[in-house]
Amino acid sequence: MEHPTDEVVPVRAEVRAPTVEDGWRPRPRGVDTELARRRLDGAITGFVDDPGSAVHEADALASEVADALVAEIESRRAALRAAWDEGADTETLRLALLSYRAFVRNLVGDAR
Repeated sequence: MEHPTDEVVPVRAEVRAPTVEDGWRPRPRGVDTELARRRLDGAITGFVDDPGSAVHEADALASEVADALVAEIESRRAALRAAWDEGADTETLRLALLSYRAFVRNLVGDAR
């Protein structure tokens, strides 16, 4: 005799879409922040002995961090885009819009 609790219920795998509440903030992807801080500190302290090299090091670091930040922003935007499609229902689109609102507000420094 089968019991209702013995029934196998198929589980639908769901892709977890980014949400407004997930706390995303733009951070440079793959950058060791402690190492970046040490490199910047080294450039600053090295300025007295070799100003040109210090500024070149700071520029190289800024370029690396900026590229990593752009990669993170593009990755987040792609995740937001993947969370909905042209046939999405109204609730999915509403949640997508809220996520886009949070994303843009974070980027422009208006995280209300």
